[in-house]
Amino acid sequence: MEYRACIHNDECGTVVFTFPDIEVKNLSPVHIVSLACLIEHISRFDVEIKVDRKTPVGDYLFQTLKFREYWAGGQDHSHIEDENILNLWRLKDEQKELYGNEVTKYLKDKFKSDKDLSSIKVSITEAFYNVCDHAYAEGNAFSFIQFDPDNQILQIAVCDFGIGIGNSVRTVLPYVSDEEALRKAIEPKFTVKSKLHNSGMGLDSIRGSSTKDQNMLILSNGAFLMTKEESVRTKKMDFEFKGTLVYYKINLNHYEAEETLDTLDFDYLN
Repeated sequence: MEYRACIHNDECGTVVFTFPDIEVKNLSPVHIVSLACLIEHISRFDVEIKVDRKTPVGDYLFQTLKFREYWAGGQDHSHIEDENILNLWRLKDEQKELYGNEVTKYLKDKFKSDKDLSSIKVSITEAFYNVCDHAYAEGNAFSFIQFDPDNQILQIAVCDFGIGIGNSVRTVLPYVSDEEALRKAIEPKFTVKSKLHNSGMGLDSIRGSSTKDQNMLILSNGAFLMTKEESVRTKKMDFEFKGTLVYYKINLNHYEAEETLDTLDFDYLN
C-alpha cells in the first residue's frame, strides 16, 4: 500500500525504510534532509518508524548519523564523530542563536586557515532564518552540512515541509506562478515579512556565497530554480513538493584570505 493512504487511513502501525540498491557514497545532503522531513511527517501520525539496518545506508543512518536519537530520543541535534559533517539539525525558532554559534564553531574548527568565511556563516544562518520566518513548518525542517576535504567543497542542504516559497510569496503577490515566485524570492531586498536580521537578503545572500563554479538549487511547490553565476533557470515540475528544499555548494578554493592589516609590513611608506 502507498504510504500516504496507509497513514491517513490508520491502517498501519509501522513504516520501514529500506535502501537495498543505494551506496553510502552516493548519499548527498539533499537525500539526508528530505528523508528526515519525510520521517518527521510520517511520525506525526503516531506511526512507528524503523530503518532497515541490514543495508549499508540503513546502518549509516542509524550508527553514524544517529537518526534514532532524533525521533526515539527527541533530539534536535546529535553530535557525531565525523569532523567533516555538521550533523542533521532540526530547525526551530528558539534554536536560532544556538545554531548560529554551532555553525561558527564548525567553520572555525574545520577550516583553520586564513580564509574569510564570514559570508558562508551568514548564508547558512540566513537559510535557518528563512525557514523560521516564512515556512510555517512547525518543526519539520532540517539542515545538514558536509565538507569534501579532497575537493574543498562545502555542501549545505536545508529542507522543510512547510507552505513553500510559492505560497509564501503569494501572500503579498497573489497571482504569481510558482516559477515567478522563486525568481522573486531571490531578488535583493524582496521580503514577505521583514526581520531585522536579514531585511529580505536571505536567499540572495545564499546565492551570493555560492561560488562561480557551483550551482544553487531551490525546489518548492510545483517548480525548481537553479542559479549559476548570473544565470537563473526555472522550470515547472510534474509533481508537487509540499515545502522547500535549498541546496548549494561552496568551493573554498575561491575564497580569499582574510585581511590582517596588523601583520603587514608598511616600512615602504617611510
